Amino acid sequence: MDQTGLVILLLLAISTLSSSLSRRYHHVQMKLTRSAAQSYCRAHFVDLATFETEEDWEAVRTLAERTTFWIGLYQDRTAWKWSLDNTYVYGEDGNIAYGDWFVFQMSLYWSSQVCGKVTGGSLSDLPCEHLLNSVCYDEPNNKYIPVMVPMTWSSAQSYCREKYTDLTSMRDQQEKEEILKVTDESSWWIGVYRKLWNWPDRSVSSLALWNNGEPNGGASEPCVVGHVGGWNDISCGNAFEFMCMVSEIKLLKIELKSDASLDLNDPAVQEDLLNHMEKHMRGHGIHQKFTLRWRKPPSRKVDEKEVEPLL
Repeated sequence: MDQTGLVILLLLAISTLSSSLSRRYHHVQMKLTRSAAQSYCRAHFVDLATFETEEDWEAVRTLAERTTFWIGLYQDRTAWKWSLDNTYVYGEDGNIAYGDWFVFQMSLYWSSQVCGKVTGGSLSDLPCEHLLNSVCYDEPNNKYIPVMVPMTWSSAQSYCREKYTDLTSMRDQQEKEEILKVTDESSWWIGVYRKLWNWPDRSVSSLALWNNGEPNGGASEPCVVGHVGGWNDISCGNAFEFMCMVSEIKLLKIELKSDASLDLNDPAVQEDLLNHMEKHMRGHGIHQKFTLRWRKPPSRKVDEKEVEPLL
């Protein structure tokens, strides 16, 4: 089954969507604690503001003038993610979804970015700049590949993605046992990492516009305010004005064409294509809330797909 033309069409559509997405903001000029400000934004808009580009930030600075205001960035020591599929180790409530076999010994709670290593079956954290061997996962062949060349975590991730699929996850007992078959008692990088500072919509934005010497408060200052000069970490109990993200719906219609061997009305094909497109949208840096669905004309046969990004 040749899907080359279809994939190209999807990627072109993703490029169009990515360039069309923008964020809009509303400055609320009353002073609340960070928690109360977030509740207000969620009740009346979307959430506290997330910024993905310097253009986003400039738009907010113009709105706020010289006011100090809450933004969405905050500390989250449980925001561990698997590199392989970009999913979170811990749920929204901070609880882990795995069984008793999964014990994660974390000590670097307040480091900016840390990565996960496995040592004789025990999972623990370590600064990502350390040089360790690593374990790659080869998804097409379902194999775990030991890489006995010490690298930083990011270098190991790049190597695994280039040669195989990615650094391995360790999400069940069977996968853990497969990893232990190809490692020894030393420490090995696997595909789990954490950024301390996160956005409420779980955007992967790497924008960091900290003022000089910031952040500097550690565990006592887990929230962030913005003002004309940049960002400061601060205690969440203070009261400031705040910036909310405004909901915006954009609709992108994509026409899918394929050769006769691919039946777009087959439910299995439809589901596969939706999953395929969502994966590529995430891979192209589109992390806003969106909905994918098939649009069926009166004939009830699919001839195009609708993408609804909800901002």
